Amino acid sequence: MSNNDHDREPYDYDDDERFYEETANNEEYYIDREQELIRQSNLELELEELEESHIREMREEGLLRPVLIKPGERESEGEKESPLDQPVGGIPF
Repeated sequence: MSNNDHDREPYDYDDDERFYEETANNEEYYIDREQELIRQSNLELELEELEESHIREMREEGLLRPVLIKPGERESEGEKESPLDQPVGGIPF
């Protein structure tokens, strides 16, 4: 045997266990994080679809006039004139 074998410290198998646990914890964290981001994205898409559906229904019922945005006009400028922002008087049913 060479002197290198005698000088080497014994291998610490606990290091492998700690490394495995940290890796597993990190993987679990990133999986959970990814699932949460997907869930949030799905909720945002669902909300957007509900809002669009609600606006379509209001237009069909005549409660909302379409807001036209002129070319070169920013969307926020066109929304200023939106009837949604106006106080509603008595709506006959």
